[in-house]
Amino acid sequence: MTGFGQADGNTLDAGLARTGDGVLHVLWSRESTANSVLLHSAISANAKTVSGPDTVFTNANGGLNESAALVRTPDGLRAFFGATNQFDDALGTATAGPDGKTWSAAATASLGGNQSKPVYAAGGIAAALAPNGTFVSAWGASAPGGEGFHIGLGPTDPDGSLGGGTVIDPGVGVDSQSSAAFVAGNLLDQDGVMVLPVSPAGARVTIPNSGAEQLQHPVGITGRIGKPGVFVAYTQGTNEFLGKPAIYRVDTGKSIRLSNRKGGEDVCVAAAPGGRLWAFWKDGDTIFATRSNTSATKFGRVVSLRALKKGTTIYELNGEGSRGPLDVLALVDPPNAEIANWHQRILPGLNLSAKEGKNGKVTFAVSDAGAALSGAKVKLKGDGSKTTGGKGTAKFALSPGRYTVTASKSGYAADSLKLRVR
Repeated sequence: MTGFGQADGNTLDAGLARTGDGVLHVLWSRESTANSVLLHSAISANAKTVSGPDTVFTNANGGLNESAALVRTPDGLRAFFGATNQFDDALGTATAGPDGKTWSAAATASLGGNQSKPVYAAGGIAAALAPNGTFVSAWGASAPGGEGFHIGLGPTDPDGSLGGGTVIDPGVGVDSQSSAAFVAGNLLDQDGVMVLPVSPAGARVTIPNSGAEQLQHPVGITGRIGKPGVFVAYTQGTNEFLGKPAIYRVDTGKSIRLSNRKGGEDVCVAAAPGGRLWAFWKDGDTIFATRSNTSATKFGRVVSLRALKKGTTIYELNGEGSRGPLDVLALVDPPNAEIANWHQRILPGLNLSAKEGKNGKVTFAVSDAGAALSGAKVKLKGDGSKTTGGKGTAKFALSPGRYTVTASKSGYAADSLKLRVR
């Protein structure tokens, strides 16, 4: 859905934002011999069509940073980006209505790095809008001390430091209840993922056991929809290829490991309705995803899908989950095709379990992230089906033998198991 006949760069970081009509908007850059262009595409609410690309900004005399941030605003969309010659040391910004078709002339949002650092060469650009109406933007370092953040859109206001050293791949997360804003990033000159409170200001923290940081992958960080808390996605361990995916809650300092399987690369997090979170990551040519309960204390069954063809290289992941399902954008290099972003919608996974009693009586339980799920259909091949009640269970009296059982419900990915009744 990006690319459009030309290969994208394998370090492209697309920005995502969803408007109230359910459309998912994508911000991405394209380099050519003639100029560099920042582009907008849109995925329809039903995820069946892609429109665009629409031109956001053209840089005829220089290049664009391959990372750009897109933020939903009350009036539409706002883009944040870096460009040589026109915005050498600055963070550029442009706005559009909710359809993303027509963009304003680019303006300066920040002079960048305390008015002295080249944002066009930044190691990542991120932004978010707090509920109180304040924009928070951040950029990674092109050199030690070059990273920074900016509160608001006043270019003459001073920028803040991310705490020294070399911080790259920033993400910005905002608490939906308090408007407290945080910047997370990878520490290039030491092992670990850092989190810094920027509004109000606070002390920088390095997440414990985060030495398997995923360099050149924007650190995933988000608040929740309608509930407090800010969460960071990261890889636990010391080896970036063998680490395990995890989620860190900033205010409590506690982490949840999402899988014990080695190979949790490019872990991302996205807010979902009701205070839930989506977490997702890659391993080889496969994407894994799981959704939490409403208190974000437990995650459900991990579902997986292969990105296009076997042997596809996945360079980057991003995603948005505010409508319920997870819309994943993966920058992929399939066999015999050009590098481009590929879109897939993922549903949360049901979990089906069985408990056998006496005389062939079996109770099947269906749950979603540990919570009992009513209205799910439990089907036994050759033995009919039943619907789970308020406790999320369905009971069958079965003769001795082997059974294949499936649980399904609209809006969920089905689960199945094999059972032997003695």
